Amino acid sequence: MTRESVYLDWLRDAHAMEKHADTTFKAAVPRLAGWPILGARMAQYLEVTREQQLQIKEILKRYDSSWSALKEALGRMSIVGQAANDMLNDAEGVRVAISSYVFCQYKVATYSTLLAAAQLAGDDEGLPVLQEALQHETHMAEWLKRHLPEAAEEEIVHLTDAALTG
Repeated sequence: MTRESVYLDWLRDAHAMEKHADTTFKAAVPRLAGWPILGARMAQYLEVTREQQLQIKEILKRYDSSWSALKEALGRMSIVGQAANDMLNDAEGVRVAISSYVFCQYKVATYSTLLAAAQLAGDDEGLPVLQEALQHETHMAEWLKRHLPEAAEEEIVHLTDAALTG
């Protein structure tokens, strides 16, 4: 196994992660109608996720990487993806926010390790793409962390108002 092959495996995993994030967040955004700030930010994040997916695909294409290997990576990501999907499948805004925060932290860790792998593989062209992705994920995780108390407050108001009027 070479440094480049390890890097490409990890890139395939990241591409699979972004594809799953696209599917998961696409389903979560409409359920956030009652949480306009969180819903709007998640919709923006979905666009960033899609762009990152395309950029990783372009890096893989530069290496003329086998797309059958990508299918294998999709299988490896199924466990992480299913956990994220289960968490984001909840209708409560606070739970979506918490799950999104956890998933963003996972993505931060993924892009941090990909940067190291890109350096060792000598992919100078991919480094800026991965650095930008890491920056986006870090900012989203920080935003979510700052807004978790607000999401909790909104959730409590929703639940208690529904109980009072129900």
